[in-house]
Amino acid sequence: MTSPKIECKGINQVAIVVHDLEQVAMNYWTILGIGPWSIFEWEAPLVYDRTYHGQRAWARERIALAQVGAVQLELVQPVEGPSIYRDWLEEHGEGLHHMNFLVDDVDQAVAALAELGFPSMQSGRFGPPEQHGAYNYVDVWPLRTIWEPVHIGEEIGAEPTMLPAGEEPSPAKIKCQGINQVAIVVHDLEQVALNYWTILGIGPWSIFEWEAPLVYDRTYHGQRAWARERIALAQVGAVQLELVQPVEGPSIYRDWLEEHGEGLHHMNFLVDDVDQAVAALAGQGFPSMQSGRFGPPDQHGAYNYVDVWPLRTIWEPVHIGEEIGAKPTMLP
Repeated sequence: MTSPKIECKGINQVAIVVHDLEQVAMNYWTILGIGPWSIFEWEAPLVYDRTYHGQRAWARERIALAQVGAVQLELVQPVEGPSIYRDWLEEHGEGLHHMNFLVDDVDQAVAALAELGFPSMQSGRFGPPEQHGAYNYVDVWPLRTIWEPVHIGEEIGAEPTMLPAGEEPSPAKIKCQGINQVAIVVHDLEQVALNYWTILGIGPWSIFEWEAPLVYDRTYHGQRAWARERIALAQVGAVQLELVQPVEGPSIYRDWLEEHGEGLHHMNFLVDDVDQAVAALAGQGFPSMQSGRFGPPDQHGAYNYVDVWPLRTIWEPVHIGEEIGAKPTMLP
């Protein structure tokens, strides 16, 4: 098997497209304690040499950035002009949009992907020219999401507006200290995992049959339910990438495939007590969508997907014990 021409060593950023950047940023601050946020007017002269599907184009957006552990969370609000963000809002609505990874030379990385048949969707440069700041969104469709090679210099070249503006602590009852996992729902788990291995060098993958007796005490929208999935896990720097393939039974993964198709589905964060975290969120009006326990009972492995709709994506508090309780199949 040949080595990939470009390798993703780590997920640097996960991005969400929104209509109202300030409102969603404040929601993150008050519900999960994520922030403070640095807000930039993403337009000329800070951003230049833009392209949209291979053609020069003028546009502007507003972006908000917050560090969540080792990963940057980005909110993007299109303002004017053609963009893949506006396209996404019109086709899918608000939600998870792309991930990015750091490279030394964006043009070189994009050229390597173009040779494989994956075209640029949108690109631009930013900041002082000598910093070589650049980004490019590539339609690597076999990976079931948009990936963005990016190079960030030492200076962005603009001062952000901070949200919140003061020094007050977040009032959140439960606080997300880091993004542990980003998940993608797929139809064919092995094929997509192999695509990641051969295109971006992500893997090897640990594949689990996610079913009883390994997984138990399942619920689906508050009711006990039987189901099974297959999951594949790969570590990408500080973040775990997960592929989920529903097999049988009711699940939010199957619902997603039917409503949206394959793509980015949720993020998770580690907590000491899943039930306690979910109760705190339920007390604010955010119900459980699906839950379960896994592994040896003494390890207290548990997960719960919560419909925190003001955050514009599904979040999953999870507790992982020292042992999952099953041996994976490895790919490759």
